[in-house]
Amino acid sequence: MGCNPALIALLAALGGDALAQTAQPWPEADRLFRSDPLWRGGDAAYSVDLGAARVLWLLGDSFVATAPGQTRRQSTFTRNTIAIETGYDPSRASLRFYWRKKRGKPASFFPEHGANWLWPMQGVRLGKTLLVFTSVIGADHTPDSLGFRPVGWTAFSISNPDREPARWKVRELDSPQNSWNVMLGAAVLRESGFLYVYGIDEPRHDAYLLRLPEAAAARGRLSAAEWWCGPGRGWMLQKYISGTPLPVFTKGSTEMSVQYDPRTRRYIDVESVGFGATDLAIRTAVRPEGPWTKPATVYRPPESDGPDPFVYGGKAHPELLGADIVATYTANGSEERLASDMSVYYPRFVRISLPPVP
Repeated sequence: MGCNPALIALLAALGGDALAQTAQPWPEADRLFRSDPLWRGGDAAYSVDLGAARVLWLLGDSFVATAPGQTRRQSTFTRNTIAIETGYDPSRASLRFYWRKKRGKPASFFPEHGANWLWPMQGVRLGKTLLVFTSVIGADHTPDSLGFRPVGWTAFSISNPDREPARWKVRELDSPQNSWNVMLGAAVLRESGFLYVYGIDEPRHDAYLLRLPEAAAARGRLSAAEWWCGPGRGWMLQKYISGTPLPVFTKGSTEMSVQYDPRTRRYIDVESVGFGATDLAIRTAVRPEGPWTKPATVYRPPESDGPDPFVYGGKAHPELLGADIVATYTANGSEERLASDMSVYYPRFVRISLPPVP
């Protein structure tokens, strides 16, 4: 698709000739997630650069077959799976999926917490350590709910991420909860010796930010984190905060990404905006804590204009090659549509161009 006025305005604000820019689908890359006959679809699709041309994909609710040719109705529904991409260009890379087994059937890679389950959020490689954030989700059968509710968050440390995932040494960390209903790990950014972790609250979906030294994060010491509390209060340890921290922006998305673009000297947030029929949008800032611009639409997924739209999970993948920004989103549907329509519920790729730097 070609540029729209919102994208032109955004790119003009970043500098350069915005009229030549585009955001378009990337069907050649879409084939990546359809390469395994046993993995029959999933969402979330967070990515982590593991180095040496290896990319970890963290995937949410997934359909896993036990034999090629099985339909989604015949597959096992797992709460999370992972995959390792070899190569940084998704249109040419290969992908291998992983899950655990329980009683001979596919099971979540990150096991359930009793009646609650884990949905993956962002992760980061810190030296020899891989850190992965997840939300903790419980069932919700109240009227007008989507059938689930966030009940907390947790994080895992993997000490040997260069091995095959089946041999990973996974350790769940002490993850300090908060009274503000903020689920931490919606996006993660490394910057100047700190790890910046963005979180989203429920139900408003405002975005918050904390930071902790990379060395502490690598050791799993998450209690060393400081929350951004606004220009007047700065960064504060959670135990010293009276009231609430200050959101870095409001009305965000439960899934997002933040990256630094050295050409435009801006931090760029990519997220889905809206509910049901959504758009991919971008915010920008000159510092991780903002101030952030309002979201500007850069791409309208075609599924948003189809029947019963349910499009979400927009985010970028800075380690991937093939565009200035490589982004993905997921199109979902009703139970019946998921069972019969294989055109939905696979991550879809979008290529976004930024303006040339004068």
